[in-house]
Amino acid sequence: ELLRALLGIYLDKNSPHPFPTGAEVRDVYIVDPGLAVIDTNSVLADNHRSGILVEELTIASLVRTLAANIPGINRVKILVEGKERDTLAGHADLSDFYDTLAISKASDQWAAAGQ
Repeated sequence: ELLRALLGIYLDKNSPHPFPTGAEVRDVYIVDPGLAVIDTNSVLADNHRSGILVEELTIASLVRTLAANIPGINRVKILVEGKERDTLAGHADLSDFYDTLAISKASDQWAAAGQ
């Protein structure tokens, strides 16, 4: 429900980081105490704005939301329609796991650079 709420914000046309209409989180699995898997629909990936920064911001939002709300999550894997995919929309790598601490640090650096 957390990620669906996040997507609801990004699906708003006035969002500074809009997601494509119809984008959904299909499910979230807690595979072991430290690993979460996010399964999105193909609309999120196929119709996502392309570009490394916008794709990384999407991934960071999903990963940080889970890490902030589910204690002990330290790695996140993102699937599309239940399958692995090389990239989100041509740039951001989805082939590996995302370390929540590394994503948090990178996000903080992006925020500091933007101020």
